[in-house]
Amino acid sequence: MYPKREVFPKSPLALVAAEIRFSDAPRLRQSETLDAVAVAVESLLPVHEQVQGAVNIQVVNGQPQVQVVTGRVMKNVDSTAALSIFPDRLSFETTAYAEYETFKANVVACAQALVSAGVAPAVQRIGLRYLDEIRVPDAKVVDARLWSDWVDQRLVDHLQLGPDGAPVARADGTISYDLGHHKGLNFRFAALPGGAVVVTGNLVRRPFVENVPVFVLDFDGYQDFSGQKAMLLSTDAVALTLDAVHGPAGETFQNAITDQARELFRGEKP
Repeated sequence: MYPKREVFPKSPLALVAAEIRFSDAPRLRQSETLDAVAVAVESLLPVHEQVQGAVNIQVVNGQPQVQVVTGRVMKNVDSTAALSIFPDRLSFETTAYAEYETFKANVVACAQALVSAGVAPAVQRIGLRYLDEIRVPDAKVVDARLWSDWVDQRLVDHLQLGPDGAPVARADGTISYDLGHHKGLNFRFAALPGGAVVVTGNLVRRPFVENVPVFVLDFDGYQDFSGQKAMLLSTDAVALTLDAVHGPAGETFQNAITDQARELFRGEKP
């Protein structure tokens, strides 16, 4: 695991998602296959819905082509976790993340449902995303430079470049890390005057105060599978990739927050 790893009772996590992109899988256009997958995950995700009119944009011979595809969404009874399946991708999302091992087991179970239904296309990318929204309702963060009490100074220092006396209303940035062996981590951060960046059409998220400033930490760890030899979908490939990118994402999160933020997330301060 990674240094300072901790499960926070009042975690700032707004959404955790895993996505598997793969080559076109014709079986996932067949209702019989989707029904078999739905039955396999029914104990975890018993509420099923069809998604009509999802747009998929592909570039063919240099020209963009728009395809309208039909998918299936399977949710838990609380609408806090959902599996979405389309002919070229699978995603599992939750707004009630508790522990990595449980999340990974659920993603692996979803992938296994496809494999058991005879769907084993060539994997193109496996990603794991953590999206945090840090709010301190009682704090007067009228200038993004003031986030240094909760966000590591190294993320805030570059905001000092502007004119003195002019508060920073919003700021954002992106850092891409090469983890080797076709793996990477995209780290995005933003200081916003309010609102939310996670808008979940399928899921219900925990209540939050919208009209206060928010600092967003967005971690997207991934592995690309672009070699000459195709990697067919398997639960081993999914589990190994999730493990490989989970650590760097968690380590970067811990480096990005302060001890005062940890106290906030533990519930030690209001």
